[in-house]
Amino acid sequence: MKKNSLGIKSDVDYHKVANALDFYEEKGYEKINVPWIISKEAYQITSKGYPQILSRLGYHVASAEQSFLELILKEKLPLGKFVACSPCFRDDKVDNFHNKNFLKVELINHLGFKKPDDGENLVKEMLNDAKEFLQKYASLKIKKTSQGLDLFLEEIEVGSYGIRSHAGFYWVYGTGLAEPRFSYCLKKQKRGYHLKDIAKGKLGEKTKIYEEIEEFKDSLQQNNPLMALLELSDLIGSIEEYLNQQFRGTISLDDLIAMKDVTKRAFINGHRK
Repeated sequence: MKKNSLGIKSDVDYHKVANALDFYEEKGYEKINVPWIISKEAYQITSKGYPQILSRLGYHVASAEQSFLELILKEKLPLGKFVACSPCFRDDKVDNFHNKNFLKVELINHLGFKKPDDGENLVKEMLNDAKEFLQKYASLKIKKTSQGLDLFLEEIEVGSYGIRSHAGFYWVYGTGLAEPRFSYCLKKQKRGYHLKDIAKGKLGEKTKIYEEIEEFKDSLQQNNPLMALLELSDLIGSIEEYLNQQFRGTISLDDLIAMKDVTKRAFINGHRK
């Protein structure tokens, strides 16, 4: 476990967290800020019977699901799909994959359905969204539980999805990303060229360009200039295929190179207008 200059453990991969928030927003989840301190009612909806994390400020959330519920109880969350990131304060077991305090990207589908059966397809939809994101890093398995569906990376649960209800309303909940648990699990995977966890992109889409940039950065961090140059070559290929698929022959790599030459000329001559 790495420690920063203050001696505090800093295992959360904030790059993954940022990627997750962007991914789910593109999937149609509205990204919002949520409270980290909530009322007793909102806390006990999902944490009744568990140790309370309480201070003079109020109840510290066990996950942003409780934050969403606080907003629902106060009639401040409209119907829809939402994503948020918050710390999670727990008094659970601590081992190689679980911490008392961690960070989680949480999903909710609050569409106003009136019975559990109406939300079953929404659970599967949310699980598939999360699986699509997490499988950019590693292969996952789906397991059915008494509460819903879980995603596992080998033998470790990395996400839970299901339906809950309170006071006559139902919602679908799910894990978008739990850090550093997910990164801990990935550290068990055997490494190939790269030491950093890099999300796999799809050729012809912007995600492949992002992947090649991250691989270039990782090559530099490994002090491997030859691999870095090869990643730049792959980056050119990913840009070329992006143009082929997204612009369908109207703009080519030659066009980008021509624009590069024009920009270079403008800077050399000192005239950009």
